[in-house]
Amino acid sequence: MSTKKETRCLLLQTAQRVLGHQPSAQEETRWRLLQAATEVFAEVGYHAATTREICKRAGVNLASIHYYYGDKAELYREVFRLPFLDECNTFVTLDIDKVPLQQALHAFYNWFFPSVAEEDPMTKLFMRLHAREEAEPSGVLGDAMMQAYRPNHEKMQALLCRELGLKKVDAEVDRLTFALLGLATVYFHNRLAVDTFVPHLVEGQKAQELMAERLTGYAAALIDAERKRRAAAARTKK
Repeated sequence: MSTKKETRCLLLQTAQRVLGHQPSAQEETRWRLLQAATEVFAEVGYHAATTREICKRAGVNLASIHYYYGDKAELYREVFRLPFLDECNTFVTLDIDKVPLQQALHAFYNWFFPSVAEEDPMTKLFMRLHAREEAEPSGVLGDAMMQAYRPNHEKMQALLCRELGLKKVDAEVDRLTFALLGLATVYFHNRLAVDTFVPHLVEGQKAQELMAERLTGYAAALIDAERKRRAAAARTKK
């Protein structure tokens, strides 16, 4: 089975889980457009991508993008929101008051590196898409991706406040939140470098599982270091 066909099937399976039912003809068209757009944007970038090529690859008429998304820019924003769907993101649904730290961190990093027999072709596409956007900013995303990521960011802040015994976020929590995110996102923004310098580092089930496990450990160590730093500072004040 070709990668293109395989990724399309995976995305339609995602649609079924999100919708809770078999996609209707209209719903399937929307998801096929998202799949085709992800492929084209990842391959040639936002500016070089044409709505004609996206529609051709999705097997729909040229008016479909306007009907479902308005224009190419909004379709691009929607593609960047895809990875933040709740069904792909168990971390955001966790009960922070009850979940153990290691479990919460593993859920966070497992979202970036899901344990699957083979690396999800969609994950590869998103990595290529992020790398291309980083190198060739489209200028159309605005805060769309940041708004999509906000629930994860706030969930991580809440987890850190719990672990550090804080009632509200301070500057050190902000620093640590971005540090924990950076442990994973570097693999998205620099996938070409990763594949060049250390081939197969994040390819395959064992590699994905090990990466999530290691990042969980690194993150726990950073949190513990911040906990100790605060305790030392408190003793010094006394």
